[in-house]
Amino acid sequence: MIKLSVIIPTCNRQHSLRRSVNSVLDQNIDNLEVIVVDDYKEDQTSDITNLFADISCVRVVKSWSHSPSGARNIGVSNAKGEYITFLDDDDIYLPGRLKNMLSYFETSATTLSFVSSGRFFETDDFKTIFGDDSQIYGEITLSDVLEDNGIDIGFLMRRDFFNKLNGFDETFSSLEDWDIILRSLLVNNGYKLQRLDYVVNAEIDRNRVSFSQEKSRNKLADKYLFTFGSKWYYENKLRGLHELGLFDWRIFLKSLRYSHSLLPIKIVIKHLLKAKKNDAN
Repeated sequence: MIKLSVIIPTCNRQHSLRRSVNSVLDQNIDNLEVIVVDDYKEDQTSDITNLFADISCVRVVKSWSHSPSGARNIGVSNAKGEYITFLDDDDIYLPGRLKNMLSYFETSATTLSFVSSGRFFETDDFKTIFGDDSQIYGEITLSDVLEDNGIDIGFLMRRDFFNKLNGFDETFSSLEDWDIILRSLLVNNGYKLQRLDYVVNAEIDRNRVSFSQEKSRNKLADKYLFTFGSKWYYENKLRGLHELGLFDWRIFLKSLRYSHSLLPIKIVIKHLLKAKKNDAN
């Protein structure tokens, strides 16, 4: 029986994919499978299959969704493992990550929605590394991730629980990981191990903070308005508009009304300073 399925969507990154897959194989986990999901606009499954022809636990499937959430869902639909986890095609795991997460999940006295661990960033093949200020550890509750998501895409979850959540919401072009973490924490708490063992490749061309992400933040606010209330909704709307370089006085006044904090004013000040700087240039 397969214990764990690792899903790796890939989009024309064969040069880094092998390194990512090798970092999974180096985990020394028995009964493990790696599912590589080819999400490129052209069918590259045969080339990728040949790349891993000598590794029996690696399977390659095709996705025509051309979206991270769709590719990951297709990967899970092909998975056989009791547990699932994810890895981007230019990120890597450090040794011990999967074994430690599995061990904690299976020995926990409480029912958990997921187990995760810490991350850090590298560029230029580890010539530069830097941390992530959003890291949170220990028991993770819904309130811990309402403002920002401190859980990376490499969370470990039972496959049947993932399916009960209906997987990733494919209407999101980004932040689909934040969305599923929110939904999972509405059911049970999660846990994050205090280990920095998920390595995020932070090369400039990754463009992780993007127009798409801020549009998705606004979409996230719309989706959970009636779940998390007006304060959460208007604060996230205001943040999303600010990051897009936009401003709406109606949203600001609504946020000010419901927030009972200085956050809306701080966002407005940031927006005005940013606008002034842009005008000066």
